[in-house]
Amino acid sequence: MKRPTVASLKKVTAENLAALGADRLAEILAAFADTRPELKRRLRMELAAEQGAEHLTPEIDKRLASLTTSRSKVSWRQRPSFVKELDGLRQLISARLAGLEPAAALDRMWLFMTLSRQVGRRVRDRDGELAAVFLRAAGDIGDLIARTASAPNAAQGLAEAVGADPVDWAAWLPAVLERAPPALATTTLELISEAPSASPGLILVIRDLADAAGNVDAYRATFTAQDLRSPRNAAEIARRLMAADRSPEAGELLEAARAAQARPGRPEAVEPDFEWETAWIEYLEQSGKTAAAQDLRWASFERTLSVDRARAFTSRLKDFEDVEAEGRAFALAARHGDFQRGLRFLMAWPALPEAARMIEERFEEVRVSDAEAELWAAKLRGRQPVAAGVLLRKAAAAALRRRDYKTCDRLTQEADALMV
Repeated sequence: MKRPTVASLKKVTAENLAALGADRLAEILAAFADTRPELKRRLRMELAAEQGAEHLTPEIDKRLASLTTSRSKVSWRQRPSFVKELDGLRQLISARLAGLEPAAALDRMWLFMTLSRQVGRRVRDRDGELAAVFLRAAGDIGDLIARTASAPNAAQGLAEAVGADPVDWAAWLPAVLERAPPALATTTLELISEAPSASPGLILVIRDLADAAGNVDAYRATFTAQDLRSPRNAAEIARRLMAADRSPEAGELLEAARAAQARPGRPEAVEPDFEWETAWIEYLEQSGKTAAAQDLRWASFERTLSVDRARAFTSRLKDFEDVEAEGRAFALAARHGDFQRGLRFLMAWPALPEAARMIEERFEEVRVSDAEAELWAAKLRGRQPVAAGVLLRKAAAAALRRRDYKTCDRLTQEADALMV
């Protein structure tokens, strides 16, 4: 067995540090902690945790209170250590205290979440590191609620928290609901609905709770009658109604939204909203009108050249019929009046031979971005190098016209390499 070198033994690794022994490491850590207040606080809390929840809890409360009242700005140099300490406090509560007394940990996590606005005023969070700490904390709350499912105050605590800060909780709530028991959403939704007055900012929260609770009516109630005239809003609710086996109601809602769009003063042929159309196709399918659903899928594809529409159409055809339908879709895209849209469909499918033929036959119409040219050329270069070269040279010419010489040179070199 090869003996470790002196250089490797001097590297700061867990194995090498363990060789120093616990006493020596403790001396070094204690000395270093005298120069780092945040480290000293963490060590003090870890020592308190060893003595039990009754000793750790006051230390955590003291730090939470300090963070609540502090107003001093955190400089960009201090920011990494501050965020790290804050995340360490989160872990002390969600792991160490939770392991000793879960109910006490949950109470402290509610308090921890209230720090968001206060510390947000002290720290410039350009990279989102601070926001990530509170998002992780929201997930911790979900875990703690699952562990203390019998605690009667969990839903009440969540209702009070979101009522006090609905904007932040709209972002945090999904992380809680993902880990907490389903009953939490139902009870919290009831508590919020019983509140004397609901803040407009609670709408997103109520929708998340309604979805988690499977309460379509509560979700629908967050929309006004005018809101429901919007095809996209109608589609949102209709999909939920169909998931709850309430297809007739979904159909009525979608019909009403379509009628609202066709009211007097609007052109007769208003292009349907894609999301509304998707929900309407699903409604036709669920109502047993499969032929009508297929007809609409194809009509929608002809209008939009949507890959999703084409796949949904062909996937429902019998053997060999799907191959024929694919060919019709490729031909339609290749001769489409909007060259870019047609080519994007063929590349996304992918139908590379058809795409290459389209590029070569409609050379004068090629207009692609630098990114698309390079991406598509990479896919085509193996078997369709001529088409790949056309894309790259067209993009290079466009770069030259806008005096982006560096990009022009790069794309030209890539095109030249195809001819080698």
